Amino acid sequence: MIYFAHRGDSSNYPENTMLAFKKAIELEVKGIELDVHKSKDNELVVIHDEDIQRTFLGKGLVKDYTLKELKQFSCRKDVFRDHPDCKIPTLKEVLKLIKPYELTLNIELKTDHIHYAGIEEDVLRMLEDYNLKSRVIISSFYHQSLARVKEIDSNMRTGILFHHPIENVVEYAKNLGAWSLHPYLPLVNEKFIENAHHGDLKVNIYTVNNPEHIRRCALEKVDGIFTDYPGLCKEILS
Repeated sequence: MIYFAHRGDSSNYPENTMLAFKKAIELEVKGIELDVHKSKDNELVVIHDEDIQRTFLGKGLVKDYTLKELKQFSCRKDVFRDHPDCKIPTLKEVLKLIKPYELTLNIELKTDHIHYAGIEEDVLRMLEDYNLKSRVIISSFYHQSLARVKEIDSNMRTGILFHHPIENVVEYAKNLGAWSLHPYLPLVNEKFIENAHHGDLKVNIYTVNNPEHIRRCALEKVDGIFTDYPGLCKEILS
């Protein structure tokens, strides 16, 4: 079972920052998860929320700021406020960081509330530039984005994120050409995993932080989990 550092080592460092990703790499993780939006000047930036205010000292939507403006915001956590690796990173910066390491990157397209024009094409083009397509899964709660990804590149691995049950989810995913299911933890049981595997789909579950749940996922042969505690996960699975 692979465990993805959810927004980096986000239990110890500011989420979705270069520092959190670097610390996850130091733990020798085999997977990292991050979220991508687009700035006002069409740069791919890594941050979870549409609004910057929860994680940075500022307010307003990511889409309403240029990259230069976004880079000026300081981290909300006091101890990391002036840390140079705790700014809003670009996807390009993260790809440069992870390229030398043997790990899988899960890129979540944050298109479920705001659909950024051309974000699917832009992400795929950047992955092509860095020769990283084979090491990436693209996921989204907005499944039309995943359909668009498959239209552009039928070989790209995609993962369907969902928080509520989907009727005939295996058939639904297969019709979208998905590679994996990324369900909310409470939706998953042994039968779910069995059905997904029977349909040649991987199961990567979010967000798994409780030690008991981590152990159960491993025993039930889940393919991957997203966790805020990659250090703890490493300890348990070793």
